[in-house]
Order: sequence, then C-alpha cells, then structure tokens
Amino acid sequence: MNQIKILLIEDDEEDFELFEDYLNEIDSREFDITWANSYKKAIEILQSEQNVFDIYIVDYLLGAYSGLDVCKIIKSANDSAPIILLTGKGNREIDNKASDMGISDFIVKSEINAIHLERSIRYSIKQAEILSALKVSESKYKAVLKQSKDIIFIADLSFNILSISDSVANSTGYAIAEVKKFRLLDLIIEEDKRQIIEKAILNQKSVYNLQFSLLNKSNEVRTAVITCNFQESYPYAEFVHGVIIDKTEEIKAEQSRLVFEKLDATARFMRTLAHEVRNPLSNIFLALEGMESEADPEDSSPYFPIIKRNSYRIDDIITKVLNSSQIEHKMFSKGNVVEQTKQVLKTIEDKIHLKGIKLITSFPEEDIVINLNEEQFALAISNILVNAVEALDGVAEAIIEVKISDNKIYIIDNGPGISKADQSLIFEPYFTKKSNGIGLGLASCINILKLHKIVLELDSDTGAGAAFILNLPSL
Repeated sequence: MNQIKILLIEDDEEDFELFEDYLNEIDSREFDITWANSYKKAIEILQSEQNVFDIYIVDYLLGAYSGLDVCKIIKSANDSAPIILLTGKGNREIDNKASDMGISDFIVKSEINAIHLERSIRYSIKQAEILSALKVSESKYKAVLKQSKDIIFIADLSFNILSISDSVANSTGYAIAEVKKFRLLDLIIEEDKRQIIEKAILNQKSVYNLQFSLLNKSNEVRTAVITCNFQESYPYAEFVHGVIIDKTEEIKAEQSRLVFEKLDATARFMRTLAHEVRNPLSNIFLALEGMESEADPEDSSPYFPIIKRNSYRIDDIITKVLNSSQIEHKMFSKGNVVEQTKQVLKTIEDKIHLKGIKLITSFPEEDIVINLNEEQFALAISNILVNAVEALDGVAEAIIEVKISDNKIYIIDNGPGISKADQSLIFEPYFTKKSNGIGLGLASCINILKLHKIVLELDSDTGAGAAFILNLPSL
C-alpha cells in the first residue's frame, strides 16, 4: 500500500494538528488525511461517495455524541473496516466496548507518539486484511457446503453431529435439525460397517470409501460410501470430519449399462446362431414332409409328431430370439402411456382373475404422452405382469397392484419376492428358474424399455413381494 487514506474524526483542532505532526514524522509511509471536525461532518462524509478510506481514527468524545456511535455506523457499512479509537485517558469499560464492536485498537491521547501511531495503523490495517480474507474464505466454504451434493459433516468422537451440509436432506430425507438428534452412524444399516468406522476413529485412523447401506427417512435403502478422518484439534476437543457420497443412482446406472452391454453382445451372438440353426431346421422340415408323404397313412410312425412338435418349438425359440434383438428397427410415435397400460391389462385380466388374484388399479385422469412403439411397449408391460402372475402361484390372498403416479408406472405383487442375489441376474438373457422358460421375457423387456428411454427399478427381497417401477421420460 503506497498511500494510506485516513479519515480522522476529531472535534479538537489542536489535537488534529498534533496528530498531523505525528503522521508527518513517519517517513516509511505516505498518508492522505481527511479531517471531520464534528459528528455531523463525519456522518456527511460516511454517507457520501467520499467514504473510501483505508482506516478510520475516531475520537471517543465528539461534543454531545460518543465516538462509539460513529464506529457503529462505520461497521454497519463495512464490518471489516479498521478503526482506531482515541480517548483522553485509559478506561477499561470503553476498551471492552470497543473490542466487542470489533474496533482494531484503542489509544490514549496522552501516550501517543509517531512510533506508537505508526504501529497501531499498521497492525490495524493488517488485522483488517486478515479478517477480510477470513470472511471471503468462510463465504467460499459455506458456498461449497451449501451447494455440495455430497454430505459433508463434522462430528464428535461418538459421532454426534456437530455440523452437516444441507445436502443431507437429499439422500436421507432428514432436515439438519432432525439428523442432529441421533448419531451419524445410526444411518448405517450394517452393524459390522459401524464397528469398522468406530474402531478406526478410536485408533485415530481414517476410513476411505467404505461402502454401506443407508436407511433414509422413508425407510428406503440407498447405497453410499463414507470417508472420514480423526482430527486432533489442540487445545480443543478432537473431532471427526468426513464426507458421505450417495452412490445409489451411479450404481443403478452402472448395472443398467452392464446389462445393456450383455444384451447387445448376446443379441449379436444369438442372431448369428439363430440364422445358422434355421438353415438346417428348414431341411429337417422338408425331410419330414417328404417322409410323411411317402409313409403309409395306416402305419404312420409315432416319432413324426415328436419330431414335428420339437422342430416347431425350435423355430418358435429362434423367432423369439430374433424378435428380441430387432426391436431397434421398430417405429416410434407419440402415444398415451395410461391408455396403453389399460389395454395391456384387458388382455391379461382374465388370466389374473382365473388365478384368483386380486387386481388393484389406479390411473391419473390426464394423459401421459411419450414416444412409443405401442406393440413393443405392450409386450414389455405384459412380460412384467405375466411374471407377477406366475410368481403368485400358491400365494394366499394374492394381489397385483398396477398404478401410474408421479410419471412412474408401478407393478407390485405380494409374492415371494426376489432375492438380492437373483436381482442382478433376472434381466440377463437366458437366466430363468422356470422349468418351461427360456429366460428371454425380462431380458427383452429391459431392452424395449431402454429404447423407450424408460428406466426400470426393482424393489424386492425374499419374502417381501416385488415392485417393478418404470420411470417414464419426458416427451
């Protein structure tokens, strides 16, 4: 700083001249001094465009007014402004008031000299610069905490929350005031994971990217990772700081990507295989027709029907394989999801009732329009419903619920559910636990939904029924 701009608020002209002399003695700095010789003049300057000073020096006594009143006005305009308060004599009460207001220094006039004044100005300006930098830094960190999608936290060694970012509500559903009422580790479902974290912090070590299951306010299980560190903070109490990152959507996206890659690779392989099988199969059909035409009708071989039946079955399987890999060639147009879902239910409703299953439906009055291939969309919904019907075999008071809400289609059953181990496999081609299935139903279903930009979620567990949730795209 080459030149320091000072506003001196002093109603005594002799004190002003003395103060000016002290400043002239300081050859290490250049000063530009503005003098306000009254409380009124000071207020005029502070409220004008002239109020651009590096430091304010204020006399405590300004006629009928107190210099502290002026200091309050200065601080209200610029909280980090450096202020030196001048008094006729030392007074601890005034000193304490000045400190509480954030005034940088307190000087007794009788003790002032050039050296003392230069040091006070220099320290006050430096202190103001540090305070300003701290406020800028604090503002940046607050912005990071507020805008971060990850949960940033500080807790004591028992994991009682001391501070946590606003993003906690996104993953947990809890407001900050609510989540502070329990331990952070209470969000973690797995007991062994809680023990790992507690043991690491007890031994003053860190935990890096530990994956765990998080139970939110709506009792929804989400997948997250935690990184946290023990922090020694002498002379204050030690604490734990860290971050929790919700990985649920990322993991779902990765699982979908892997399934789609498998579908694409399998489709390419099966198209090749189907064509290779269909050629000799055609020869078998021709040979069979020739043998039947030459055989005596009275003495027809019992093997002909077996060969024919299984040949047709092979041909049917080939057709399904080819159809499941050629969906991308179908045409799309705007269609009403609500109406299409109702139409699918009409085709399968009789089967549902014949099985003694109770059907519950709920649809919005307004249309939901997206780009559809109506035939293939109907096939996907039908496949999910058929799987639900078959899963309910032998279930007492079996129920299937189909509803559309919040731009989602829900197909829910109260059957035996799907184990966590099988959930990662059921959408893969040729995975099936049915004795008469080939495992292409749900595989082709997810391929159809992918082409419709519909994201499929599965919420299920053994003994807990199954909910297939179709997240519809916007048109």
